[in-house]
Amino acid sequence: WHLAQHPEDHQRLLDDPEVMTFALEEFLRAYAPVTMGRLVTEDLEFHGCPMKKDDWILLAFPAANRDPLKFEDPDAFVIDREENRHAAFGLGIHRCIGSNLARLECTVAFQEWLRAFPNYSLDTSKPTTWANGQVRGPRNIPVLLNR
Repeated sequence: WHLAQHPEDHQRLLDDPEVMTFALEEFLRAYAPVTMGRLVTEDLEFHGCPMKKDDWILLAFPAANRDPLKFEDPDAFVIDREENRHAAFGLGIHRCIGSNLARLECTVAFQEWLRAFPNYSLDTSKPTTWANGQVRGPRNIPVLLNR
């Protein structure tokens, strides 16, 4: 989805496959797919927001990936961003145990997609559909292949 809308990033990956290491981390930072839900254990008010026991709240921790104190130009996708300690997989002792496997799977998926379909575009006659909730991201991306 991103590469179809940003031909300069798409071309950069085709021309310089070594940038994939940085690009993958930037995709994870910019489009972090997982948030976390938590159950409120007692009535409380947090920064003026009342929460009741047994309410579910959604922690949008990927918002940390847009922190201007941690990331230069945080709202921009920078395909070769080198300083990129994002929170897409959590941090510290709460970091996802499968993060390294997920990185490998994503790298292979990107590499194989670009190898098989070096030229593609979004099919704008059909909508891209998105998921909401704890796992965010596109559910359906209509594309035109090898165009």
